[in-house]
Amino acid sequence: MAILQRSCCGCCSVRTGCIVIANIWMIMQFAGIGSAVRNIVGADGAVATTDIVSVSIYSVGVIIDVLLIYGVKKEMKELVLSWVIFSIACTLASLGVTVYLTIVTLGFLGAVEDDWSELVMAIVMPVLAGAWIIWGIVFLITVYGCLVVYSHYQNLRDGVVEGVQQGMVMSVQPPPVGQAPGTAVQSW
Repeated sequence: MAILQRSCCGCCSVRTGCIVIANIWMIMQFAGIGSAVRNIVGADGAVATTDIVSVSIYSVGVIIDVLLIYGVKKEMKELVLSWVIFSIACTLASLGVTVYLTIVTLGFLGAVEDDWSELVMAIVMPVLAGAWIIWGIVFLITVYGCLVVYSHYQNLRDGVVEGVQQGMVMSVQPPPVGQAPGTAVQSW
């Protein structure tokens, strides 16, 4: 049974929500590619490895988003599930990078012992806090997106048809031939 039963946000089905989520993620992936390419083009000879890796990861993300849309349209549960797995892996990688950069930044600030250290701390700490707040917001959006997409995967896996009320079908059947009405029927 799906985590989100009828709709992803109260206004559309989980199937439609998957397509909306894929498009939103694709926009974010293209923004990331644009940012990294801008850094690469603006670099004076020294290109940061993180920008090259970012372009690669965002490009794979665009492909995964396209596969999610295709998987939803063609009802291919494997493609739908691959998006969830990719999103979880990217979120964990993003957490690792953010923790690493925080540790490196705090280590650098601890090593600075001059007249500017208080000013640098006053500037850098709010930037770090802002980065963590942004990461937290993206994390929450990613978790909800994964719930929507995984719910659609569960619907596909379980054979749930969109727009059909789920429930138990009960019917009254006539007694078997040769048996009087009201007599017990042994079914094992």
